[in-house]
Amino acid sequence: MLTPDVVHLNHGSFGACLRSVFTETSHIRERVEAAPMRYYVRDWQRELDAARVSAAAFVGAVPERFVFVPSATTGLALALASLPLTASDRIVTTTHVYPACRNQLERTGAQIQYVPTPLPFDDDQLVAVIDAALDGARLLVLDHITSPSALIYPLARLVPLAQRRGIPVLIDGAHAPGQLPLEVEALGATWYVGNHHKWMCAPKASGFLAVAPDIAVPPLVTSHGGTAGYGPANRLHAELDWSGTYDPAPILAVPVAIRAVAAEVSDWTFVREHNHVLVQAFTEALDATALSAPSAIGSMQAVAIELPAGLTTSALEQRLLAAGFEVPIVGYLDRPLLRISAHLYNHLDEADALARTLHELGVTVL
Repeated sequence: MLTPDVVHLNHGSFGACLRSVFTETSHIRERVEAAPMRYYVRDWQRELDAARVSAAAFVGAVPERFVFVPSATTGLALALASLPLTASDRIVTTTHVYPACRNQLERTGAQIQYVPTPLPFDDDQLVAVIDAALDGARLLVLDHITSPSALIYPLARLVPLAQRRGIPVLIDGAHAPGQLPLEVEALGATWYVGNHHKWMCAPKASGFLAVAPDIAVPPLVTSHGGTAGYGPANRLHAELDWSGTYDPAPILAVPVAIRAVAAEVSDWTFVREHNHVLVQAFTEALDATALSAPSAIGSMQAVAIELPAGLTTSALEQRLLAAGFEVPIVGYLDRPLLRISAHLYNHLDEADALARTLHELGVTVL
């Protein structure tokens, strides 16, 4: 559905919905509005549960411990609210943590330790500094794929560091579904949150929270599910599926998006491999120095840039938008980063056009 005059290189932030998925989402809304009471009383829970099974299977989660949320940010808020934290507690995370997550962590009142993530990225160094920081910590919070720098963290090595110490782990996997082959259950995190609207191309306002066995997650908004005996027997579902009347279409369209994207090519393995190869080619076309090995990159990559005097990161982003390029410019620590996403609708000529525009604006790609 992208307009032809836009070069959309920011799938990582907002996604882009296929027309077929958008159409099916509209059909779901029509069914709801045609008979609202009948739908919500008779059909809604059954259809929600069916969508849950499909979405959970796609990310390797257990449906009984999987709930839909409007976004990964909401799921993160639910997870944090389920863990009592005080000013004497310490949360370990990294300097690449997503700003929305950072804000929520700081609102807990706990001490936050931001472990530096090395650039160029080094797996071994990151594992070592997190291991050194964990003794006495109350919580470990990690991105699966970092937002500003597009780095895949080695969770299979990091999560066990906390498990051995009995420290719960919260994973922000906002970018991971559709970008990586996921097995959420196998990762062993206490909470894992993700988005469907990004790489899966589902409608906006569709994300998920998966929780470990025997973990209670009280709702942020208590509705009818807070009444004993109301709703399904699964109390996680009863309390978190319903917080009031809402539009179920984005959630119910998630299985449609899973099928529709795969149908564009052959399967999701092809989607991921295609996008990974293309984003590497984008980096080469920009004549940029990669910040990590290809193994730490999925379908998006950040590159360092140098701005001309007087041009800020926000001003550059606005100028690129005016020129038809949708690409985020991130002011990260001591350097601005330009982050490129690649999906099936992108092509290498777009990187060449971006490189020319950056040159015209006086921007140097490092």
